[in-house]
Amino acid sequence: MAEQQHSKPAILLIDDVPLILDLLEDILEDLGYPILRSESGLGIPQVLDRENVAVVFCDVSLPDINGVNVLQMIKQHTSEIQVVMISGQQDFNIARQVLRERALDYLVKPFSQEEVLRVAKQGISSYFQAVHQNDSRLEAQRRMADLILLKKVGETASSGNDLQELLDQILDSIVHSVGVGVASLMLLKDDGFLHIASAFGLSEEIARAVRVSPGEGISGHVLATGEAVLVPNIDQDSRFKSLDGGQRYKNQSLLSVPIYVREDLVGVINVNNKISGFPFDVEDQNLLVAIANQVSLAMENFKLVNNLRQQTVVLEHTNEDLVRVNRARTRLVCNLSHELKTPLTSIMGYIDLSMSFFDKLSEEEIKDNLVQVHGEGKRLEKLITGMLRLFSIESEREVWRWKSFGVPWPIADAFQYYSSKMGERDLITQIDIEDDLPEIYGDQEKFGMAFNSLVDNAIKFNRDGGLIRVRAEVRHLEGLDYIYLQILNHGQSVPLRAHETIFDSYTQLGDIDTEKPHGVGIGLALAKVVVDRMKGDIFLEELPDEGTCFGLMLPTEKTYNMLTA
Repeated sequence: MAEQQHSKPAILLIDDVPLILDLLEDILEDLGYPILRSESGLGIPQVLDRENVAVVFCDVSLPDINGVNVLQMIKQHTSEIQVVMISGQQDFNIARQVLRERALDYLVKPFSQEEVLRVAKQGISSYFQAVHQNDSRLEAQRRMADLILLKKVGETASSGNDLQELLDQILDSIVHSVGVGVASLMLLKDDGFLHIASAFGLSEEIARAVRVSPGEGISGHVLATGEAVLVPNIDQDSRFKSLDGGQRYKNQSLLSVPIYVREDLVGVINVNNKISGFPFDVEDQNLLVAIANQVSLAMENFKLVNNLRQQTVVLEHTNEDLVRVNRARTRLVCNLSHELKTPLTSIMGYIDLSMSFFDKLSEEEIKDNLVQVHGEGKRLEKLITGMLRLFSIESEREVWRWKSFGVPWPIADAFQYYSSKMGERDLITQIDIEDDLPEIYGDQEKFGMAFNSLVDNAIKFNRDGGLIRVRAEVRHLEGLDYIYLQILNHGQSVPLRAHETIFDSYTQLGDIDTEKPHGVGIGLALAKVVVDRMKGDIFLEELPDEGTCFGLMLPTEKTYNMLTA
């Protein structure tokens, strides 16, 4: 199946009449996709196991099996495959049945060349779209699993009183979550060598005896260079030819990442013999780097706790922060359940309605249903994309394209993008930009995304007929030039108790059970991450009356360079 994913998908034709197969093949061959033929509906799941199929044309009346049953088998095997049912007669009941079973279309013989090509192109497009959506869903699930693992590691690091116990528990989490047969956590000692502090899959004698100097083997290479090493196949890596990969590395793939405490390299995490048999990839490396960061935090926190036990107030605040993060992520799970389920339920409802009453609905009604489905799909896409971008930017995986740009551009783009939403709520807009305003310095696309989040909040929490006002002017702070940007909206105000947490990830106004707005609470967190990366500041400003006001201090290029010098 792995090879199928990289090959061009085929079009499968199923009909017991060879003449029909010939006709369809002649029409479809110009599309450039492989054509598969079958005069029987039996054994189709086995065909799908061997072949990568995107679209199926299947006759309703087959001698050995009902065509509807073939449709059901195909959808049970791979739901992304698009199935076009063909029949020699116009039968409304059959058409309704196959559409309910998620057939793409129902063609009646004799069909035209244009008709076949149209539905084939539609099927191929729908297939690739479904595959992409499925890949995105799996990626989101993996990201969520990574977050759960990091939460577990973070909780372990915060609860242990013994350093060795902490390291053993963290290594145990790595082994079971990453799925490896061998793992070790090595620390740099005063003698300048790496020593194994915790190990899995290695004998106690080896763990006690190992001493690795800088540049020696893979761990020594990481120690010397300070960079992670990802080896898909050690037998093909010229850097480590002297290593014996046969017994030690069963699938020839391994991964080692450094552990930093602040700017000092203090250890290395090594994993190999992935249980799945597949080589390690970049996602594994990113996850292990994140875990290494957690390990470094664990070690630093342990040192602080042992050196500063008398400062109980600090420890209490740390515990409160961890509880708040746990509650926020619990809220995230609840929000996700609500935000994902609601549009999915709506989408399925409109689709079922259209399929059930297809013959009774007017073209305008069907179009309206499709518009609703498209809108809910865009809402899902925006939710998932926003989450993944926040996670990516927070983890510093994003590439920043630094340049100077004018503030009016992202303001104009945002107001144009949200113009219809503002119009629906009769919102009044005011934009006041100082003349000859200097440019700010940062990534224009990311700042635009952050500013859009602020405008989205200003609309979402506004009242009908309320005001949205944006101001931009030059301000001087400690001898440096900044652009002060303010966005104000009428409507709901941020309560005093939320002022300290409003920019935290997954934090929202309102109660999730009684007055929950759309979203999962990532907009302000995203804005803060972007502004902080630009060496700017974002804050709440007091208002005498209703509404909310956010202020931003954004550095010019000269100011940014002075702050980072």
